Amino acid sequence: MRKIVILLLLLSGTVIFGQKNGDIDYYTDSEVTRSRFSLALILNPNYTDRRLINDEVPSGGGFDLPNENADGSIRLNYNLDLFYAIGSAFDIGIGFGYATASYSIDNVTFYQDRPDTLQTDLKVGVSMFTVPIKFNFNTTMTDVFDLEVVPVVELVFVNDYEERFSPLNNGSDITLNFGSSARSINYMVGLGLGGTFRIADKWGLIVRGNAKYMLNSIIELDNFPRETLYSFGMDLGLKYSF
Repeated sequence: MRKIVILLLLLSGTVIFGQKNGDIDYYTDSEVTRSRFSLALILNPNYTDRRLINDEVPSGGGFDLPNENADGSIRLNYNLDLFYAIGSAFDIGIGFGYATASYSIDNVTFYQDRPDTLQTDLKVGVSMFTVPIKFNFNTTMTDVFDLEVVPVVELVFVNDYEERFSPLNNGSDITLNFGSSARSINYMVGLGLGGTFRIADKWGLIVRGNAKYMLNSIIELDNFPRETLYSFGMDLGLKYSF
């Protein structure tokens, strides 16, 4: 009996010594913050180029293209996205952005309003307002990283379409603008693959690769080349959950 009493005294002393000072706080699931909305500011360093929808290259705009080859360029685009979490692994978002494209074609024959023809190099610049609709499928890989697969359907509104012809011999540059002949609304589809690194309680760093393709031709004129755009690059952004 004495041994039992001594054992109980020792255990009670250990519990008293191990007890922390102050009150203990208990949290229920209802008190844990679960954010459903988030904002993401994203920069898109992308390589953008054009391709012809078919192999036919009609005379259009007063010039002939010798082939469909074009050289694209790297552009820096941007957009702001608002996301809503439908479930623990699926978000849907809509955004607004601004994008540009630039590509060049060599050895173009130019003849518009001229008694002769010119051999020129052609450089095209396109600017667009974009409304991306994104579907973010995500899964937590580590304590700080979420893997994301992001299909995108993007509404594209062409703001400007400018062509600049530079004669190979002597002569001044010739600039034409077909912005008023651009399709009223274009559609692009794309896919992003990467993830978000959680750098603070409500902040995340977005790093994803992406690729996009425009489904229809930019200019609606019948005698104009049916050209479209494609791009691939990166999504680099900052995400805030609230």
